[in-house]
Amino acid sequence: MLRIILPPISPKRITSADFKNYHLPIPSKGVKAMGKKNTVLVFDNEYEAVVYADQLEEMVTRVSRSTPVKNILRDLITSIRNDDTIRNYVEYSSIYTWLKNCVKSIRFAIKPSKFVQKNNFLH
Repeated sequence: MLRIILPPISPKRITSADFKNYHLPIPSKGVKAMGKKNTVLVFDNEYEAVVYADQLEEMVTRVSRSTPVKNILRDLITSIRNDDTIRNYVEYSSIYTWLKNCVKSIRFAIKPSKFVQKNNFLH
């Protein structure tokens, strides 16, 4: 289980009531209060948190600049993206994806496609 603390970035802290009032999507395992100053987003794993942040970023583009929900969304996204666990996850998953793509390129170079073999492009 992954917990991301929402520090009081803006003058008004984000609470679970804000999620209900502004019809924001709730993380997979919910939102909990931690003391009087912090709110915690709870996820199953890092992947869910990254997908959740991506969903919030899509919402930001559709929200009017003058609404207070825009600042709430930005604060949520910033908190998730700046979490050390998420940063490590994104960094290592990016390296893994890059390596996987390199291996595919190498395999293609070693074993050309049927189209190339059929049309004698190798000769």
